[in-house]
Amino acid sequence: MRNNSIIAALMIGFVALAISCTKDFEQINTDPNNPVEAPSISILANVIRNYNQNNSNQWGDMNEPSSWANHLGKIQYIDEAQYKFRDGVVNGRWSVAYNNINDLDKVIEREAGEDGNPNYRAMAMTLRAWIYQQTTDRFGDMPYTEAARGDEGITNPSYDSQESIYIDLLAQLKAANDLYTPVPAFSIGTNDVLFRGDMMKWKRFTNSMRLRVATRISDVAPNVARQHIEEILGSPATYPVMTSNADNAYLWWEPTGTYREPWFTDQINRDDHGMCNTLIDYLLDFNDPRLPVYAQPAASDGEYRGVVSGAIDGTFELADISRIGVIFREVPDGFTPIMRAAEVHFKIAEAAYRGWNTGGISAQQAYEAGVAASLEEYGLDGFDDYIQQPGVAWEGNDEQIHLQKWISLFKNGNEAWAETRRTDVPLLDHAPGSPYVGQHNRPPFRYPYPVDEVNLNSANVTPKLQGIVNHMWGRQLWWDTRTGVN
Repeated sequence: MRNNSIIAALMIGFVALAISCTKDFEQINTDPNNPVEAPSISILANVIRNYNQNNSNQWGDMNEPSSWANHLGKIQYIDEAQYKFRDGVVNGRWSVAYNNINDLDKVIEREAGEDGNPNYRAMAMTLRAWIYQQTTDRFGDMPYTEAARGDEGITNPSYDSQESIYIDLLAQLKAANDLYTPVPAFSIGTNDVLFRGDMMKWKRFTNSMRLRVATRISDVAPNVARQHIEEILGSPATYPVMTSNADNAYLWWEPTGTYREPWFTDQINRDDHGMCNTLIDYLLDFNDPRLPVYAQPAASDGEYRGVVSGAIDGTFELADISRIGVIFREVPDGFTPIMRAAEVHFKIAEAAYRGWNTGGISAQQAYEAGVAASLEEYGLDGFDDYIQQPGVAWEGNDEQIHLQKWISLFKNGNEAWAETRRTDVPLLDHAPGSPYVGQHNRPPFRYPYPVDEVNLNSANVTPKLQGIVNHMWGRQLWWDTRTGVN
């Protein structure tokens, strides 16, 4: 009997314990150090950090876009500059984009409710448009309408045309502009890593992004581009844009730890990149004051000298090549430029050159403002002398606008590569060390589609492979209207 009493008592204790455990089950099994839901400001900060850390480092920018745009040239392990891509890198660019888009979608959905903050929603919409634009400029057609909808059971999303993506990005950015509000209840605060809670700067960034998107399609869809550009520039109070370097969208990194600037992090252990001869030669020809900022003199003789992007191994000496300028590569708490005021001025110059309404700003005025902003970005004097240099002084042609924009886009290789594909300025050669020499006359038109898409979403990606040759040529992007290129 005694044993039965003990067993009964134990059973009662176990039942009580089970009830108590069940009652507190959710609390006990929630890890406070790994929350399942984060504040919107934390998600936005992580997207800005994560996307830039992966898309502006050696794999996302230096090895390929900056080299294919002829800003940089690889001097060791030259494969990527010679168009020998790595499947893992291509997969990475795709997954980084969609992982961050998925996070931004959650912020947009959350902040759309009655208790939502319209500023957070506008910020997330702007960042999402920026990531989509960069990604479609790499790959062309891609999942958009059905993208990042795995929680709805869409695991094999269909592909949208680049044209439809661009048209919707313009609408999204216009809608984002209308959401920003100065109401104190919706203030963001200084935890915003990009503009420290300054909503006017965010608004300028949003509208400048819309200008970027519209300008990109100005040759293939001029009526659409003109409508958006004229609306923005015709109503500066409603659609403010970046006008000075104080408006620049820079991500500033930390001096120590995990979040140091990506180009700095790369140079700690690597010496794979030098300046490309195309950029160095233009800077020398124009007596450009940005030369000693962009580049360091060659170790062998103190001269500025670039390497041919995608050069054949053994055709140059490392000591003869200028390395990347100190502020871009050797400062741990340096910056990643997402968008600059100079770029905006050059877009206005191009619109004015086309004869579109720019609010009374002439092509020459905007062109010179872009040059001035680029020099001022680095604290450089000498604009008055520089703007009189042959080839720099305004001659009334759009090639000058495109060339100075390309120069000003240094350290934003994704934009520089896109602009060279759109304008063919400067005119770039195929890499001499490429395995495709004799088959093509330009750097790549696009990225290959990821092997993961080919393996896991083949029904949707296979039709998009038609017309592409050697992974990266043959089928130009929708906005790439160049002729005679292959």
